[in-house]
Amino acid sequence: MTLGHPSAGHTRWPEFAHVIFDCDSTLSTVEGIDVLARNLGFEDEVAALTQAAMEGEVELNSVYAERLRMLKPTKRAVAELRSAYKRNVVPHAAEVVATLLELGIEVYVVSGGLADPVGDFAVSLGIDPKNVRAVEARHDALSGEWWKAGHWPVDEEYSGFEDGALTRSDGKAEIIADLLAGRHGASLLVGDGASDMEAAAGVDLFVGFGGVVHRPTVAASAPIYITATTLSPVLPLAIGPGGATRLTSPTAVRTFEHGVDTIRKGLVAIADEETRMTLLSALDRRSDRV
Repeated sequence: MTLGHPSAGHTRWPEFAHVIFDCDSTLSTVEGIDVLARNLGFEDEVAALTQAAMEGEVELNSVYAERLRMLKPTKRAVAELRSAYKRNVVPHAAEVVATLLELGIEVYVVSGGLADPVGDFAVSLGIDPKNVRAVEARHDALSGEWWKAGHWPVDEEYSGFEDGALTRSDGKAEIIADLLAGRHGASLLVGDGASDMEAAAGVDLFVGFGGVVHRPTVAASAPIYITATTLSPVLPLAIGPGGATRLTSPTAVRTFEHGVDTIRKGLVAIADEETRMTLLSALDRRSDRV
């Protein structure tokens, strides 16, 4: 995607037709695996596995699957995670999503988290369930050890997960390509981790979000990186400065203005100078029209 160059006299910022969000530490401030590990008493084991992956002792692509095999979350643990997501929405995430949907922009969630909590959380934000992709876990009362012992369990047992693209660190690219196949218009991905960076080549623009968890690799590599603890800058980035004329609700206007103010304060790092000048020039021109 080519942005208009300010010096060429046609400063332009694109409007996106598709916006894709990661979930953990992007739409919600929690990391689902950490919540599960804490609730199930596996904090040390998950931390050790993560450290082993960082040191090259475990293949990075296998870490997601290994954590799920270790935790074996029951339905009760999954329900607790669902509640944790909803209690910990990132500031302005709900307003940004609602405004994008109001403008007819397709909104997706692609996450390495468990499908039930991620899907339920996405739906609570108004996102269509068909636009949500996460890891399916199976819970089967007939597969638990209780069956052999002859007593009914308080909670159904975990019996496994659907091993697929999202249990690999590079799997998001495959899922996003499938979601966007045959669709027209520019696409924007917002995420905080290595799996999002892996998927960045499959979209027109990647925006790193470091307002909850600062990951140096993402901060150093993302073309645009939000350091503020708010998703409000995603709105002007997604709809362009000119998109403000399409906003109708006071909440949407306030969220847009908050995002613009956050960008102007330098809390959104833009790596490419030409891109930075294009956006700032467009914002300035918008101010001149007000």
